[in-house]
Parts: sequence; C-alpha cells; structure tokens
Amino acid sequence: MKNMNAKTKKWLAVTGCLALCAVLVVLIGQQFNHTKPVDDPLPLQSSEVSDVTVDPNLPDNAEKEVIVTPPDISQPASTDNGAVSNGTEQTIQRDVSKPEYTEEQLKDPTQKPDGEKVTEPPKPVDHDKVEKPKDTPKNDNQPQGGETKDGKIYVPGFGWIDDEGGGGQGTVGESDGDINKQVGNMD
Repeated sequence: MKNMNAKTKKWLAVTGCLALCAVLVVLIGQQFNHTKPVDDPLPLQSSEVSDVTVDPNLPDNAEKEVIVTPPDISQPASTDNGAVSNGTEQTIQRDVSKPEYTEEQLKDPTQKPDGEKVTEPPKPVDHDKVEKPKDTPKNDNQPQGGETKDGKIYVPGFGWIDDEGGGGQGTVGESDGDINKQVGNMD
C-alpha cells in the first residue's frame, strides 16, 4: 500500500463502500421476501364406521323422528319497518316527502299552509316609522353606572366596587400594523 497514491486509495475506499452497500441492500431485500405459507394437507378420511350405541333406558317417545318444515319463501316477509334496501345501498328510513302547498294556501292570512287557523291575522309594521325611546327609563331604586358613594363606585353588572381612584392605566402602543408582533410590556 505504500506504492499507491492518495487518489487510488480514495477510489478503493469508495468502491469498497459501494460494494458493502450493495450487499446490505440485498440482505435487507431478502427480509421482505417471505415465502407463502403452505396449507397443511387435510387428514385422510377414514372409511371405518364407528359403532353407535343406544341407551336402552331412554323412553320410547324420545326416539320419535323430529320433522322440520322449511320456511315458506314464496312471498317475501316485510319486516323492514320502513327501511329501504336497493342492493348495496341501505337507508334507515324512507326519504321524507315535503308537502306541497298551493299559492292560495300560502297567501291566505287567516290560516297556516297546513290548514291550522290563525286567531289574529298578522299586521304589517313599517319599520321606518317605529318610535325609538329617547332615554332609557331610570329606576329610582337602582344606581346608574359611574355613581359614587362611600368610597365605592357602581359598575353595572358588577355592583358596588372599591374606587381606587386611578381609573385604570392606559398607554398608546406603536405598531407597524402586524398583528402578530408584541406591542408593549405587560409587567
């Protein structure tokens, strides 16, 4: 090996590695190649007749022949309870049929389309002319939001809470518009 130059040594090493890889690929491939299992042959049937013994202590009525009548298949029995079967497609229940109403039934204000009578016909309301209340009615017993008394402030939905004076803290955040970036510090 002293007479070989570096280039020859390198090519021998590469060739050896490739040969080793080829051998490994063949060995791994054989692991996936399974032989099909062979069925065991059936045992030979014996032509010997075994002796049958009858218990002599059995009563005579036990030896009567049992007659089984085959079911009548000339007419199919309907036990599907409404199920529909067309070959491979099955449904639990038949499709619901939507009732069809005439235009006269749909436009009659004195009854519903299914025939149920309406006690009072609906009155059309012009939504543009509905009067809106000017102020919300004040309840004398209930305090209004922001009202202070005895060092407490009334907040609707929370009731009377301690007025800590500061009214909260707010800062203006600077952002370049990316909603995924953190703005400010929550210390």
